[in-house]
Amino acid sequence: MARRSLKRPMFVIAASALVVAFAAVSLASASNMAFKLNKQIWALGGGSKGRNLVALPARSPYQGAGGLSRLCTALGLSTNGQIQLFTGTGTIYTYICGTVETFQLLDGKGMIISDTADRTWILVGSDVPGKTIRVEDLGASPVGTNLFPVDYHTTAVNPQDLCNQCALSSSATITRFDAQAGVVNVHVCGQVPLWNLVLGEAVMILEDNGPKVCSPSHF
Repeated sequence: MARRSLKRPMFVIAASALVVAFAAVSLASASNMAFKLNKQIWALGGGSKGRNLVALPARSPYQGAGGLSRLCTALGLSTNGQIQLFTGTGTIYTYICGTVETFQLLDGKGMIISDTADRTWILVGSDVPGKTIRVEDLGASPVGTNLFPVDYHTTAVNPQDLCNQCALSSSATITRFDAQAGVVNVHVCGQVPLWNLVLGEAVMILEDNGPKVCSPSHF
């Protein structure tokens, strides 16, 4: 209980950082499935509206040099559009569409995408069989703020499934930002899950008993 009581303030700090920074089975080895899906990006509004936590497939056309620009173009983002990455080790990268790229997308990391209007795009890519994703240990925010990608063919239905698959501690939290409604859902590992994961989104994981290495289970 002592660990959990210490965790709640750290969650508030890290969750606030996400908002402020933008104004920021064993079946796992069986698939390298490709994806072509429609994806919605919601416009910025009050609170967490328009804070779109997005997951890309492990392989996509947006990796490597020029990938951020290609992603802005694919999304149809305006010059107000932003793509933000949390490294999980304390560095936050922000790219404004149309500017010079100073970083590239990070493997195993989700991102936050925002713009001033709704956007719909077609996402393409494929998975990497047997991949692992590192969940960093929580330190002084934003250190350990993990934007964890929810795979497009994951077997995880709710956040507790992720807690189990990644062997997260009982003090870890998983948070979903509903960019359309502006609602924030928080799950503490070990509790009864009250909401479900959404394919293609990223969730924020805070783990103060880490780091952990997760091999997400999928179909």
